[in-house]
Amino acid sequence: MIRKDSGRHPGERRHSAAKTGKVALGRGKRVGFFFALALLLLVCAEGLCAIVLRFTEGQWPYSRPRTANYLLFEPHPDWVITPRKSVSITVLGTTHSHNTEGFRGGEFARAKTKRRILCIGGSTTYGIGIGDNETWPFYLDRLLQPDCEVLNLGIPGHSSVEHRKLLPQVVARYSPDVVVLQMGLNDLHNMNVDDLGPDYENFHQPALRFSASGACRRDRLPPCALLHGGVVLLETMKILGDSPFPHGPPPGHVSDSVDPRVVEIFSTNLDVMLRECLTNHIRVILLPHTMSPETITDTNYQWWAPYLTKKGIFNALDALNAVMRSRAEGDQVIYAGFLDGVTWTPTEFCDPSHLNANGNARLARLLQEALPWSRCPDEENPAPK
Repeated sequence: MIRKDSGRHPGERRHSAAKTGKVALGRGKRVGFFFALALLLLVCAEGLCAIVLRFTEGQWPYSRPRTANYLLFEPHPDWVITPRKSVSITVLGTTHSHNTEGFRGGEFARAKTKRRILCIGGSTTYGIGIGDNETWPFYLDRLLQPDCEVLNLGIPGHSSVEHRKLLPQVVARYSPDVVVLQMGLNDLHNMNVDDLGPDYENFHQPALRFSASGACRRDRLPPCALLHGGVVLLETMKILGDSPFPHGPPPGHVSDSVDPRVVEIFSTNLDVMLRECLTNHIRVILLPHTMSPETITDTNYQWWAPYLTKKGIFNALDALNAVMRSRAEGDQVIYAGFLDGVTWTPTEFCDPSHLNANGNARLARLLQEALPWSRCPDEENPAPK
């Protein structure tokens, strides 16, 4: 068979192949060039965005403090928020652990074999900014063992409204001999807001749900300036909401004065809780809050008490402490008034309202030394036979 000549010479075929190779090589160079250009532009945009955030926010997005609230807490139908169960998160070297019951610290003993003390409160009981073994309930537990065990049921942000809802459930679950209530700080959050709503439902509840459950989108982002800048831009353009109040914060008036509506709500909730405990023959210990007047100004605590001046904050705490003091009743309801006269130094605080490890250790020692823990009221005053 005779093979037909294609009309092309071997040299022509080699030349065509070389030309095709050059085209492919050129295409590859163009792709590489555009990829390198895109990468360079991306790096420049990242750097420019980081500089803008640095000057507008005062810090680089890579070193921006992040909270782990969205990993530690979740919404709750009755308590607004509740700790997630069985989690352990370390932020900036501080570990926050929740047991299988959903409360701070290690596991609670299943069987009650000693006197049981429940500590109910907000972030000052839970221990914001400190490790699991640096809260005052932890230190108090160490001091009172082996006769007593202390359970930390503090939940950040909870006011007397949430304490009132929590108490009957934990009393039924844990059968305590003593309940310690450290309350009031989160109630003053609502002072002088024009429209509180019943049980603070128009202000405190949405604010708590938004902030304490990690609603801040940027806490969930990796340290990338472009991502952070994009969220800030969308929030500035009102495309993304950055507040629990889309139409602006509820109106109120900044004042030194104490809001009587808050005092009334606080008093009502406290009375409900005291009845619950006394009906179940549980001793109650009421703790006043401790704050650092040296570190509080008229502006640096407005994020939590937006309508109170510095003087108003302490006026409000004094009013709520006075309510607790008025409810003291012998050995069954004890107000820890000795704490009112204690002088605290700024070195014992990690912020204006939260004690650090040293402050909490001192608080626990004061409580252990000054209060009766070893016996229940019924045992101290037995009924005549």
